[in-house]
Amino acid sequence: MKEKVYQPQAEHSANIMGSGGLEVLATPALVAFMENLAFEALQEQLSPEESSVGTQMIIDHLAPSLTSQAIHVQITNWQTEGRKHTFHVQAHAGQRLIATAQHRRVVVTIERFLEKLP
Repeated sequence: MKEKVYQPQAEHSANIMGSGGLEVLATPALVAFMENLAFEALQEQLSPEESSVGTQMIIDHLAPSLTSQAIHVQITNWQTEGRKHTFHVQAHAGQRLIATAQHRRVVVTIERFLEKLP
C-alpha cells in the first residue's frame, strides 16, 4: 500500500492552527496529511478529466507528537465500491502509532463537478 513521510512545520501546531493551546501536532494537520495520501494514491489511477473529493473522515487521534517529528502515514486497506473509495490509514511518529482513520473519497468528473458551483 502507499505511504508517505510528512515533515510538520510550526504552522501545523495546535496552538497556531487554533485547534488547541499546545505546541503539538494539530489534529486538523494530521487529517490533512492522511487525506493528502489518499488523494494522491487515488489520483494516480484517474484520467486527467477526473479527480476525487473527500466526503468522510473518521479519525482517532491516539497520541500526541511534536511538530518537529516526522509523521509516517500509510494506507493499510483500500476498498472500492463504484466511484466510492474507502481508505484505512495509520500515522506513526517514530515507532509510536499516533492515529488511525477511515477516509472516503468519491471520484468526480472535474468539468461536471465544477458546473455545480454557483
